[in-house]
Amino acid sequence: MKALEIVPLKDKKLVVLIVEKEYNEPFWIIEPPSTPQSRGLHSLFQSSIAFHKFLSTLIDKVNPDFVTEELGMRSQKEFYEDNVLAQIFRNNNISFFSVDIDENAKAYLATNLDEKTESRDSMLKALARLSKEKNEMKSIEREYLVAYGQCLQLEIEEEEREVSFPVRESWIVMDILDHARELDTKEEITCLHICSPEHVEGIRNLLESLDIQVEVLKLSKKIVSAHIDSRSDEPRNLLQSMQIQVKPIIKKSGSYNSPYLLFYLDTDERASSFDICMAYDAGYNAVIPYDNVTPEDAEKIVQDTIFSRGPKAVKNTCFFIGGRKAEKAEKVLEVVKNTMFPPFQANVVIDPGGAYTTAAAMVAKVEDALLSHNLGDLRDKSCAVLGTGAVGRITAVLLAKLGCEVTIASLNPKRVDGKEYAQKVERLLADRHKVNVSGAFAPTSVEKLEILKKADVVFCAATRGARIIEKELLKELKLLKVLVDINAVSPLGIEGIDLKDDMKEVTPGIFMIGALTIGELKHEVEKEILRMARDKGKQVFNYNQAIQLARKLLRKKIVPSEFTLTLNYPPV
Repeated sequence: MKALEIVPLKDKKLVVLIVEKEYNEPFWIIEPPSTPQSRGLHSLFQSSIAFHKFLSTLIDKVNPDFVTEELGMRSQKEFYEDNVLAQIFRNNNISFFSVDIDENAKAYLATNLDEKTESRDSMLKALARLSKEKNEMKSIEREYLVAYGQCLQLEIEEEEREVSFPVRESWIVMDILDHARELDTKEEITCLHICSPEHVEGIRNLLESLDIQVEVLKLSKKIVSAHIDSRSDEPRNLLQSMQIQVKPIIKKSGSYNSPYLLFYLDTDERASSFDICMAYDAGYNAVIPYDNVTPEDAEKIVQDTIFSRGPKAVKNTCFFIGGRKAEKAEKVLEVVKNTMFPPFQANVVIDPGGAYTTAAAMVAKVEDALLSHNLGDLRDKSCAVLGTGAVGRITAVLLAKLGCEVTIASLNPKRVDGKEYAQKVERLLADRHKVNVSGAFAPTSVEKLEILKKADVVFCAATRGARIIEKELLKELKLLKVLVDINAVSPLGIEGIDLKDDMKEVTPGIFMIGALTIGELKHEVEKEILRMARDKGKQVFNYNQAIQLARKLLRKKIVPSEFTLTLNYPPV
């Protein structure tokens, strides 16, 4: 049996002009049942006189080296002797080849499907017998047979789709390459491939992945009728009163969809590999990173991007603004927004150092956890945010906007101007985000404990590997407390917390949420924002969208282990 192996061409340039047929060439692994309607449709599975005339004109213009067409369910004899297209190419001395999945391979795949089909059909026969018998035991047996039959049917349909599309298209592309390889005398080869509409996209993508130049051409036909009597059943009367207008539509390679590009503007010295990987995982075709980006740099990058892509392709463009310093990122954001104008507008994501999505994940997770444990509403709680970095600041902003009483504390004992710095953060959040947050300086255990005792919920958002709450402090806490930590690097921010803690009650009334629990949600939020930014243009995605999305993801979250059922057939 011939093996499926796509080997790229070497030392040859191949250009493939895909000509879309007027119908999908019939193909199946398991033959569908024959009906009078399906037999009648068979007469439509042939190219029209308009298509023949168009091909003849195209041959004169393109002068292809060879032509290929899907074999489908035809025999080789039918393909070459009962095919009008074969006659057209013979008259023009152009080699014409059938391309399709190998017959032996198709037979092998059909055998696997036949076994499942036989099992499914036996289920159907058993169900038909049981439908005539009515008692409780037979009803249970019928339910189990239905479930088994449904599983088999889904497997059959999935295998048929796999063979009929990706597998079959791979065989077709391999055959095209093999025929091109046989032309040893030419370095540049042109192939005309006549293709079913349902396979145009798949074959084009496969060819382009092999660096083959592809153009797609579709024949547009329009019936222009003059004074047709719709009540007439005489075909000749209809034909005499109408004309068929034929017009080719040529779509250049890549004109179906401009690639999705993300321009990553990082204000740090090195562009974050984390965000770059996330963008690729979200489906962008390419991510172009820039580091040390200043507002001046951003203006030039945005101008070059939007003008080169044009009004249509700019919709498939995203600017992602990162960097550990939120203030720098926000300044770049303002320049990016001001540089764009209709119709040159792309979507923008800002998530400095992952702070906005992390903060959103923290707040949304605590909201959900409190409600699910019947511990009240977060908006009614007093909250402490330990850490004044980007994550801490945005966490404080989100909490304040929710209506919480919020204290944000600087913990760095090396800060000589700690109190002044805390007041500066307080003013900054008020000026920039219009929220009321109390700033505090708590470098010592005594000062931390004072803040912890007043808070119902504590968000630990300090530097990686920094322990900020010791066990001795925890022993001093009473009543309801929820403590959240985002530090996944040892030592963890809270002594005794586990990375996977999810409202674990470590002592009566003291609950903990670990960094991995927050991190998993943050990961989902960022990826989903990137997907939304890819599909919905002209919008800025910041912490406001992140918190809404985090809440939505939590509402939809399904834990498979909680829903896994094992059903056993009742013993006789």
